[in-house]
Amino acid sequence: MAPGTTINDRYVLNAKLGTDGEVYEAHDRHLNRTVALKLLPPGGGSQPWDEARRLEQLRSTFIVPVLNADIDRDSDIRFIATDLIPDGDLEADARPHGLSLASAVRFSREIAAGIDTIHRWGMIHRDIKPANALRRGDSVLVSDVAKCILLDRDGKAPRDGSWCTLAPEAAPDDGYCSLASDVYSLAATTFYLLSGEYPVDHRLDPRLQQQRLSSGTLRDIAGLAPHVPRAIVTVVRRGLSVDPGARHPTPTIYGNALATALGDRRDWRRVAHQGHAFCAESPASKQRKAIGVCAENSSPGKIEMRAFHLVSGRAITGVAAKSTTLVKGIPALRSLFSALN
Repeated sequence: MAPGTTINDRYVLNAKLGTDGEVYEAHDRHLNRTVALKLLPPGGGSQPWDEARRLEQLRSTFIVPVLNADIDRDSDIRFIATDLIPDGDLEADARPHGLSLASAVRFSREIAAGIDTIHRWGMIHRDIKPANALRRGDSVLVSDVAKCILLDRDGKAPRDGSWCTLAPEAAPDDGYCSLASDVYSLAATTFYLLSGEYPVDHRLDPRLQQQRLSSGTLRDIAGLAPHVPRAIVTVVRRGLSVDPGARHPTPTIYGNALATALGDRRDWRRVAHQGHAFCAESPASKQRKAIGVCAENSSPGKIEMRAFHLVSGRAITGVAAKSTTLVKGIPALRSLFSALN
């Protein structure tokens, strides 16, 4: 809709927010504040929809507050007004190589807390993804609650969401969403926060993404992010199980499992160095000094791996530089990071 469009003599639309869906920055004349207004397709009637009433009841530290849910009198378009969160989203923050381990785990737990609140109201989100985790300072809030929907008696709901974090059981044309599919989407979000990639490559044609999801052909976080500890890899893999029953029972249980897996291990984050295949750094903490790992392309098909102190650049005692092939590089890096943790 054009800037200046007014809905119900209350909300004056300004600029469109993002490229995903119809979300606008708007001025609320009644409250004299700026809000985010999500426009939804016509509902086919003037009666308030049950989901909207429930959304107005959702209150959590980790959910973007719903201020109003109503229907435009002139067009029958439904809309939801929420707080405008100005600090960006986790998809942008984690691009292109992911966040630090500690940030990825902490944000995943906060998203999990918001999703659990939605589940307690008998609803599911259906579109959990990094772009729907909005950052307010050092915390994140779950957004796009407009896609939340009540579960039926069988614990299922119609398919919705984005291919990048959609669960395998929801991928077929007759697929469905459930509490377990939200857990998968949360794990797929963690996957991205750790690596900057998704379980199915989001750059592929959507039809191919659908085929790979439907067949359960997923990428492994261990191969994309060798700095991620094996314990965290195990938790993420379980969250991404093709069998919904094999996943963690609730988002909070998943988030707590991530925190336990991280423990007091080093907080690694991937960095980019020109001419290097893979690099990561770990800041100083407690009794640990800041260190780095670099795998430099040395000759065709080969890399040189070394671990060093970030301040001095000196090699870490007892950890010798190693030459290996690109094919063996990821397993070799995983072993190196494991030894340094």
